[in-house]
Amino acid sequence: MGCSSGGGDPPPGGQAGGPDVSMPEVDAGPDDSGEPACVEYAMPTDVDCAAPLDGVLPVDLRCTGLYGDFDKRELACGVLEYKPAVELWSDGAAKRRFVSIPKGQRVDVSNPDAFVYPEGTQFWKEFRVKGADGALRLGETRLLRKMAAGWVYTSYVWSEDERQAIQMQNDFGVPDLYGTGHMVPTRDQCKECHVGRADFVLGWDALMLGPGAEGVTRESLVALGVIEDASPLALTIPGDEVERQALGYLHANCGVSCHNDLPESAAHDTGLYLRLEASELGSVAATDAVRTGMNKRPAENAKYEGLKNPDPANWYDIRPGDPARSLLVARQELRGFEGQMPRIGTRQVDDTGLQLVTRWIQGMTEPNYPPPGP
Repeated sequence: MGCSSGGGDPPPGGQAGGPDVSMPEVDAGPDDSGEPACVEYAMPTDVDCAAPLDGVLPVDLRCTGLYGDFDKRELACGVLEYKPAVELWSDGAAKRRFVSIPKGQRVDVSNPDAFVYPEGTQFWKEFRVKGADGALRLGETRLLRKMAAGWVYTSYVWSEDERQAIQMQNDFGVPDLYGTGHMVPTRDQCKECHVGRADFVLGWDALMLGPGAEGVTRESLVALGVIEDASPLALTIPGDEVERQALGYLHANCGVSCHNDLPESAAHDTGLYLRLEASELGSVAATDAVRTGMNKRPAENAKYEGLKNPDPANWYDIRPGDPARSLLVARQELRGFEGQMPRIGTRQVDDTGLQLVTRWIQGMTEPNYPPPGP
């Protein structure tokens, strides 16, 4: 998606580079190992798979290599479905995620906080959203593809009969897709989140592929030939069950994209960092969330509009034992104002995530945590 380990931002429309749309060769995938069967991908002949003149990503989702049999929605060989241990909140949309790594290539996991992906890597994320009748329907599929010049990206919007998915043809997103309330993000919104990761991909790291992950895990990456050794990735979130759940939730929903120390991240200047770093997992007290949030007054540019108490003197980022004066909680509860968290891509409060963080702060008592600030 535009930011990359090389090359500049692609031109508008989520595309970059020249006209080459050739697909990288990928591993053949499951055969007689007991895994689900796959269908060898073949470029369709009944649709135009040529890239637009200003980019490299095809207009039709059928041309991206996701499905071997599009009509049956059967995955192409080499495409793996996965589910991270902790999922990003998307207003209750049902999501499926897929990845393909070029055959013979490996992901560099030498830094467990920042994987580096080989050229030709592709990630897709599919959203099923509720219509007026309450039934789930295909709404959007997002694509990331790593090119020589960096990441390119786009969103494919499904037709109402779910027979076709066509690339969004402008940078403006879709604020309310088919009346479902689902927002297809703008190009800038995609970039705002993804530049918070050094190599752009948000949902893959040692923790999100750890215990609770499905389909692809940090251990299975070795068997798949994607990495050589999983031992550097054997990381554990510290604390008791309440602490682990809250820290994991904040990591996946806030830390990996925005609230971290990468200068490009959207919330870097807040000084509140919620990403779990491999070197800081020895104890809860060592995590960024505690070190940068506990009894800390919010940054000068903090937003208070829409809060029940807009007085900055009332708030701490995290006040031990007191979620009612912890801005972290108040922003989770807020919607419709600039200070809401997550800031974009949601109109509904994640009640489960809110409860996890509230329980954690309520349980912050001495001697494990400092007394609350005045």
